[in-house]
Amino acid sequence: MFQKDLGLSDLFDIYAPLLTEKKREVFLMYYSDDLSLAEIAEQTGTSRQAVRDLLGRTGDELRSFEKALGLYEKFKTLSRLSDSLSASREKITDSDARRAADSLTAAIGELL
Repeated sequence: MFQKDLGLSDLFDIYAPLLTEKKREVFLMYYSDDLSLAEIAEQTGTSRQAVRDLLGRTGDELRSFEKALGLYEKFKTLSRLSDSLSASREKITDSDARRAADSLTAAIGELL
């Protein structure tokens, strides 16, 4: 049985523009609309196996993009840093240090 890799949804959010329209469409039908392979095959006029193969290639492509670019890992790192900085800036008493922490928090927030 074909298993859904829900971690691919995070990669899709970042790398979807790099995929073909067909791959984006089928991915969304399967992961967002929760359609079965048979339902997607019927809607796209292909076989269930063709849909399965396309989803497999799409997953491979998304993982390849992440391996080459690492944008999702960078996003997670920035998100953790932002959370940590937000929590610790409340404890900062020096006004210059607090302003610096506020500036860093804002800059990271813009990146996210």
